[in-house]
Amino acid sequence: MRVRVMIVGVVVLMLAGGVMAVRSWSRPAMPAPAAAQYGNASQDPVAVTVARARRSDLFTRVLASGSVISIRDAKIGSKISGRVAAVFVDEDARVAAGTPLLQLDRSDLVAQQAQARASVATAQAQLQKVLAGARPQERLQSTDAVNQAKASLASAEASLALAKANLARMQSLQAEGAVSRQDLDTAQTQAQVAQAQVGQAQAAYDSAVQNASMMHIGSRDEDIQAARAQLAQAEAALAAVEVQLRDSTIRAPFAGTITQRSVEPGETVSSVSTSSTSPLFVLSQIDDVYVELTVPQQHHADLRAGQEAVMTVDGLAGRTFRGRVELIRPAADTASRTFGVKVRVPNPQRILRPGMFARGAIVVAVRREVLQVPEQAIMTAVSGPNVFVVRDGRAVRRSVALGVHQQGLVEVTSGLSGGESVVIQGQDSLTDNQTVAPRAQ
Repeated sequence: MRVRVMIVGVVVLMLAGGVMAVRSWSRPAMPAPAAAQYGNASQDPVAVTVARARRSDLFTRVLASGSVISIRDAKIGSKISGRVAAVFVDEDARVAAGTPLLQLDRSDLVAQQAQARASVATAQAQLQKVLAGARPQERLQSTDAVNQAKASLASAEASLALAKANLARMQSLQAEGAVSRQDLDTAQTQAQVAQAQVGQAQAAYDSAVQNASMMHIGSRDEDIQAARAQLAQAEAALAAVEVQLRDSTIRAPFAGTITQRSVEPGETVSSVSTSSTSPLFVLSQIDDVYVELTVPQQHHADLRAGQEAVMTVDGLAGRTFRGRVELIRPAADTASRTFGVKVRVPNPQRILRPGMFARGAIVVAVRREVLQVPEQAIMTAVSGPNVFVVRDGRAVRRSVALGVHQQGLVEVTSGLSGGESVVIQGQDSLTDNQTVAPRAQ
């Protein structure tokens, strides 16, 4: 049985060999050029995309996120109570410093102002009268009064002398029994009346002399001071009313944008509205804004005021905003271990608004003329990273050492000198020194 199997196998092999020989003899011979072309079919150039290894500045950035805030805000209220007569601005209005925002009703204050001005005028007149002293006519009148008082005194003294003489005569006659007791009493009464009249005349004369003296000397210092004090009091009352009149018009303290309005005409407001919980207006300065970023503490030592930063903002896709670091908070947040960094960003179109979420990259270092290639050019092998460099129509594998990756580029620290064309697409199927058909990116 085994011998039969061996014989069958030998016969099959002989038949197969005969068939192959017949086919070989029947195939026509291939011309030499065609044979050469057929042998190189596997070496056709491979289409690849290339890019230059270029030198450019390499930026080291710290990435962070945060919020847009205004340069400054003012929560504006009313210093006095009153009814709102008019509101002059709406939300989103841009105002200059001193622009009227709101007007309170002024009718009561205008009446108080008129009354206070009248009081000031009265006090001024009184002070002028005291300072000027008596007029010539008044001085002449005071002299006449002295003369009249002096004459009255002389008349009273004469009447007193006559009454005393009559009393002495009556006393002598009564002692002789020539007059009655009643006549003596009458004489005594007349003498007493005359004495009293002299006292009154003397007092009137002294008063007239004193008044005349004051007319010629002028007002006393205490009278002048009292008049000046009354004038100052009236002027202070007028100033207080005028301050209230000025405060009845609420004005913008600085140039900015009205970002909140919480009042309407006809409402009654009070000074309590100045609190931060219920302002009438919120005025924000947003021609420039801050982007307050939150930076991890390990990057704090790299940050400096004046460093450039590039921001993007959610809701404003495709737009970037440049600014510079203006403030680095000196203390870290104890919960998150992060530092707040304020970046000042120009906002002339006012499209950045407080509260927007922003992402930023702060440039903390710059290295000039660093050799870089696109990240797609790098291939990883057991021996390390390498690239294919296109030279004379062939792709040559070259080992490289890499540095920093940034924005789709990677630093090459050794292996390239700059200016070479490196393959960035199609290199996965390449072999070293293979012919290629390069196409620039």
